[in-house]
Amino acid sequence: MQASDRPSGYLSDVTFPDRFHRELSPAWLNYVGVLGGIPPRDFDRPFTYLDLGCGFAHSTIINAGAFPQAEFHACDFNPAHIEAAARRAAELGIENVVFHESSFEELLDKDLPSFDFIVLHGIYSWVDANVRNTLQQIISRKLEDGGLVYLSYNCFPGWSAETPLRKLMLELSQAAEGSVERRTGAALDTMQQLGNPSFKYFRENPAAVEAVTAFSNDPVNYLAHEFLNGTWEVHYSVDVADDMARTGLTYVGSATLADNHAPLTMDKQAAESIAALPNARLRHLAADFAVNRRFRRDVFVRGTPTGNAPRHSIGSLDDAIVGCVPDVEQIDIRVNIPRGVLSFQADFIGDLRSVLAQGAMRIGDIVARLSGPQRNAMEIRQNLLFLVAAGALTPFAKAGGYPNAASRQAENAVIGNAIKRIVERSEPAFVPCELLGNGVLVNVEEAIAMERWLTDEGAARPERLARLGLV
Repeated sequence: MQASDRPSGYLSDVTFPDRFHRELSPAWLNYVGVLGGIPPRDFDRPFTYLDLGCGFAHSTIINAGAFPQAEFHACDFNPAHIEAAARRAAELGIENVVFHESSFEELLDKDLPSFDFIVLHGIYSWVDANVRNTLQQIISRKLEDGGLVYLSYNCFPGWSAETPLRKLMLELSQAAEGSVERRTGAALDTMQQLGNPSFKYFRENPAAVEAVTAFSNDPVNYLAHEFLNGTWEVHYSVDVADDMARTGLTYVGSATLADNHAPLTMDKQAAESIAALPNARLRHLAADFAVNRRFRRDVFVRGTPTGNAPRHSIGSLDDAIVGCVPDVEQIDIRVNIPRGVLSFQADFIGDLRSVLAQGAMRIGDIVARLSGPQRNAMEIRQNLLFLVAAGALTPFAKAGGYPNAASRQAENAVIGNAIKRIVERSEPAFVPCELLGNGVLVNVEEAIAMERWLTDEGAARPERLARLGLV
C-alpha cells in the first residue's frame, strides 16, 4: 500500500493519532493465551514480534523497551509515521526495533524472521479484500507454530445503528473543499446540524444521535481515518474467525479482558441461552448479540491450544503472573465491570493488598497465600481473574517488586531517557517497564521526583516507580 496506491482505499493524506495501546503488549497477549488454555510463554527467552500497520509505532517502541531481549518489527506505508517512529526510538535509545516503510505486499517479499507475535490494530476494517488477503498471507507465512495474532476490528451487531453515519460523513466530506482535516470538520459540523429529532433516522436511532455528539470529542485526524477511507467494512466475528482459520489459526480469546468472562458482560439468562446453542460458532456469534458488541480485539493462535487444554486450565492459570500498577491500597472492594459493579469481601481485598505489596506474583502463589479454612481455592482464582478483567490487577511479564536500591540510578538507560523526555516536554508519557512487560504511564510530577532522587541524596525514592522496577 503505497501512499499513492488508491485501490486499497486507505487514507494516506493525514497521519493517524499517536496513541499507546496496552493490549498490544506480549505480556497482555500471553495472559489472553493462558485464559484460552495455552501455557504462558517464558519471557526470559528471545522472541520476535511484528506490528502490521503500526502508525507511529508508539506501542511497539514501548514494548521493545520493556523486552530488550526480543526483536521487534514495525511496518507502515506512510513515511511520516515511520520517520516519527524511528525518531522516538532513537530519542529513547531503543535499538531492537526494525522499521519498514513498506506496503504489506512489499513486506511479503522481504527477508524477515518468523514471528511469535503478530499484531494488527485498526487495520482490518479499513482496508479492502485484496489487502486483507495479503495480511492473511503474511500471517500464514510468517507466524511461528504456537504464535499469537492480535486482530482488532469494528463488528456487528453493535455498529448496526451507526453504520449509515459513515456513508453520510464520507459524502459530506467529498462535497466540502480543502484539506482532509478541513473537509472532515465541515462534514462533522453538518452532521451535527442534521442529527436532530426532525430526521426520522435519528429519532428512531438514539445511538446514532449519541455517536454524532461523541464525534465532537475525537481528534479530526482520528475521525478521518475512522470514516473517510475508500474502504470501510464492519465484520461479524465468525467471519473473521473463518478468515483466520484459513491461515491455520484458532480463536483463543479477547484482549478486552472482561469479554472472556460471561458473568461480567451478560446476565444469567443470556449466558444460559448461549450455552444451550449446539456449537461453538453459534455461541461465539450469539455472545456479540448478547452484549451488542461493536469493537473486538481478538487473539488467535497458530494451531490448536496445547493439548486441547480446557479453557481456564488450572495449571496454566497458576503460572500466569499478575500484579498492581497503582498503589495496592487502591485495590477496592468494588470494581466496575461491563454489567455494572462487582463487590468483593473486605477481608479478602485486605489480604490481597498485603500479598501484592511484595510485588507481582504467579496466580498460583497468590492463591496459596490467600487460601485457608474459610476460602476456596477455585473462588480465589475466579476473584483474581475478575479483578484482572476489571483492571484492578494487570498481567505482568515477571514476578517481582522492589529491587535493591543500593545505587541511585534508573533501571536502564532507556528509562532514564524516557523520564528526561517527560520532564523536558512537561507532559506525561508511557515508560517501558520490564517487570510489567508493558508501558507505565508516568506523570510529570513523578518524573520530576525521579530526577531529584537520581541526583539528590536527600530526595525520597518515588515509591510507585520503585515497586515497578523502574528505579
